[in-house]
Amino acid sequence: MASKPGTSRSVGAIVLISGVAALSGCVSTGSGKMGLDFGEVLAQEQQVFMVNGERAALRRYYNDSYDIKLYGQKKVMELDVTGNTMLVANVAEVPGATLITLDVPQPGCSHVYHVYRVSGTQSSKWGTGYRSCEGPLSFKVANGQWTARQTVKPAVGKPYMLVYQDGNLYTRPLEAAKPRVPARPRPKAAPKAAPPKPTAPVADAVNLDDVAAPAAAANLDEIDAPPPGKINTSGLKADTSSDVKMKDEK
Repeated sequence: MASKPGTSRSVGAIVLISGVAALSGCVSTGSGKMGLDFGEVLAQEQQVFMVNGERAALRRYYNDSYDIKLYGQKKVMELDVTGNTMLVANVAEVPGATLITLDVPQPGCSHVYHVYRVSGTQSSKWGTGYRSCEGPLSFKVANGQWTARQTVKPAVGKPYMLVYQDGNLYTRPLEAAKPRVPARPRPKAAPKAAPPKPTAPVADAVNLDDVAAPAAAANLDEIDAPPPGKINTSGLKADTSSDVKMKDEK
């Protein structure tokens, strides 16, 4: 049986609307209504990584603002940092949380870090940025403790390391390694005169290239590594954290 003209146009309109919705990033809210997933339409993925075994992505918008979408939680973390370049430097699973460290270079400083914590559907961050201009931080998780330490002596201030333990983040100072100057050999006493020996052929002069040069002094930029095992945070004041706004996004 032939369909009525009005019915044909209605079916075509529904198909057209569905196609446009799919292309424009619309998603169903589960109640029959359509909602626009702005991030999927307007943002560009910069990095993809995992949080608690689920996909997550750092996304950049046209105005150089960023957010992080947690697909498993169906949440979006609104980042309060902007820049032409930003990357996820480290993702670490620690007891009860995931730590996401962003590296946001600034003029005059090649590495400025922002540390975020994701715990379930909640998120928080510490400070306004940890600077390490002369070189990147070195990250490690051991014994349930997360650390991020400088390995290059900073031009300004003392070297430091970050320690996350029991839900708190601490900044712990480090000691710069002292340069080791090779000890000078003590002069030996002159040997006693010996009776003359028969004349022997003259030996070739010693090749100066074969003589070992004295050991070079230690690199002034080196930093003493902390002792193995858990880092002691007793006596340190925990760094201040603040909540990060999370919004729902299908």
